[in-house]
Parts: sequence; C-alpha cells; structure tokens
Amino acid sequence: MSNSCNNIPLKSELSIWKGLFALLAIISFDVFGQSDSSHHSSKKFLGISPLSDTISDEKNGVFVLPLLYYTPDTRWAAGAAGVYYFKFKPKSESEEKTRMSYVQFLADYTQNRQLDVWATWNVFTRDENYLFKGDIRFRDFPDRFYGLGNTTSKTQEEKYSYKLFQLKSLQLKKLKPRFFMGFDYELEYEYGFNYTQGSQLANGTITGYEGALGSAIGLVSVLDTRDNIINPYKGRLAEISSYFFLRPLGSTFGFINFNASYQQYWQLKRKHILALQTKIRLTFGDVPFLDLSTLGNDDLLRGYPKNRFRDNHFMGTQIEYRFPLFWRFGGVTFAGAGDVFGPNSDLQFKQLKYSVGGGLRFIVNPAERLNIRLDYGYGKEGGYFYFVVAESF
Repeated sequence: MSNSCNNIPLKSELSIWKGLFALLAIISFDVFGQSDSSHHSSKKFLGISPLSDTISDEKNGVFVLPLLYYTPDTRWAAGAAGVYYFKFKPKSESEEKTRMSYVQFLADYTQNRQLDVWATWNVFTRDENYLFKGDIRFRDFPDRFYGLGNTTSKTQEEKYSYKLFQLKSLQLKKLKPRFFMGFDYELEYEYGFNYTQGSQLANGTITGYEGALGSAIGLVSVLDTRDNIINPYKGRLAEISSYFFLRPLGSTFGFINFNASYQQYWQLKRKHILALQTKIRLTFGDVPFLDLSTLGNDDLLRGYPKNRFRDNHFMGTQIEYRFPLFWRFGGVTFAGAGDVFGPNSDLQFKQLKYSVGGGLRFIVNPAERLNIRLDYGYGKEGGYFYFVVAESF
C-alpha cells in the first residue's frame, strides 16, 4: 500500500478477508489448554473450546496462536503469541475471589520490515493483596514522522527507523477492594536512528533525534472493577500515573509525563456491551519526540496511522457498542474524537480529529473471551482497515 493513500484499494480489502478465513481455518489446531476440569481439556485439544462466556471455570492454562494482522502502519504482519493464565485459589470462603492473572509473549515481523518482541504480565496475588504489572520489549522499527503539531500535512511524511529496548516494572498494593496504589520503574533506550537525507529529523532540529536513554520513577493508582481484564462485560478501570524522567536517574533528558485513563463497561443485555474510554496524556520539559503524546493507532481514534500527529499533550474519548451476531461472530460500532496540542499547536474545535467505524469479531477462545477483530475506522483523512488480536480496549 502506498504511504500516501488514504484508502486501501479493493485488492487489499479482499486480501484482508482471505487472511481472516485462513486464520480461522488454522485455529482448530492452535488452541490448547490445561484446565482443572478434565472434560474440557480434550475438547480444547481438538479446538472445540466450550462456548462459555466466563473464565470462572478456568484455573490455569496455556493459549498459543499464530499471529496474523494488518494495520496501516505495518501492512501484513505475522508471528506468534502465547498466554499463560492462572488464578490463585482462596485460602478460605471469606477471602475475596482472585481474578485471572496472565503472562503473555508476542513476537512478529511485518511487511514493512518491523520486528517487535514483547512480553507482558498482569498478576494478582492471593486475595488480590498485590498487583504486579510490567513488560519488556525490543523493537527494530522503520516508521514515519509527519512533524509536530495538529495541523501537519500527510505530504510532510518522512521515513526513519530506530531501535528500542524498554523495561517497565509496576508494583501495586491493595488499599481497598479493587483499588491499588504503588510505584513503577521505567527504563527505555532509544538508539540506532536512520533518517531520510534532508528531512527534519536529519537536520537535527527535533529533540531526541539522535536517541536517548530514559530512566523514570512513576507513581500509579488503579481502580479496577472489571469482571474480565481481557474483554470486560461490566465494571470500570481508572488509572492515574505520573512519571519523572530525571537526569540523576540516568536520563538523557529531564521531563515529566502525566497520564489519566478511564474505561467503563455496561452490559445492556446478554453480551450486548456499551464501552467508554477516555484518555489524557500531558508531557512537560525537555521531551524527546518519541516520548511526546501522539494521535492515531488501532485502539483509540482508529482511522489515523499510528503517531500521525505529535505534540506535548493529548486528550481523546470514544464509545463502542459490541453485540453478538451468530455462533462465535460478533459486531461493533464505534465513534471517537480527540487531538494533540501544546507548544506546536492549540486545542481548537475546528482542528478536532474524529473517528467513526465498525467491525467484526470472532471469539478465538470463549473461556477467556479472547477475540480477533476486523475493524474499519474513518477519520478526517480517509479510512483504514485493522485486523488484529484482542479488543481495542
């Protein structure tokens, strides 16, 4: 697909559908589990997972899936994803029931020669006294830069590539049921930059164009009442965090970012879900361009390439309606709005970016409510298809 195209041609649309059905064809022998219920295990091995819509009867297990997806920033990508999920059993009946924990691994390589290797974890200890979250990631990533601000043109696109190593380790203590507070440590090393000759980045006018080492302490609070952390039907998630990238900690640049996000889910009737998401991200100080707030991705404001707009701050919100169709298929409709703003641009209604669209869902693993999704998002600059694993939020 040409980088300058706003819409994917019909040939690519057909390829997406072929990829969808090809993936569905191989699912039958790519799912396996280790369940405490022996009568489920044999069915899972054959790929005939019981059509349960809760993970309450799943104590622990392993799920492996060949990964095939499409986004406007990667084009086709292939790899593998694996999840080990488990629960801590309560010591007594009076003890709060602990939700599912997981450790996930993902590795993929894209048609744009992008390599991404990533492991992440979300672990609730017994009685949910502690919550441990984190990830470790390596990326070798050709990407696109459009300049700074919310009024840049797609004609300003320039190509560059970089490497990234990132480590995050979050430790939270339960203060009240479903409410946690704690601290995070983040280390990120951005290096190996290559640019197009004569571009903004190559001219050295953008902070962080040669790379940077980031080292930060974060303060985090989380309220999480979701019934399922992979695909909630009800509950809410509220997170507030501040990260301090400080030179005494080893950071090349000194800056602060503040993050707030809120998600809520309402089950209007069985499997008919209304979902709301709002995000705010603010950065202050000497911020490398890779750490600026951005707009565009396959989650919030689908319909814009990832990182299509960059500036110090971002605000955005979206609402999504999810509903069953037949067998394991479902559908969604969504709409959202938001923008970046800061020193390079003002937050104005006429510049506000919108996104509308819809999509299909196929339940890969009903016990975990794990879906693959095909979405089409349309924004101010046209529309894009997204074919990925798991819900957008």
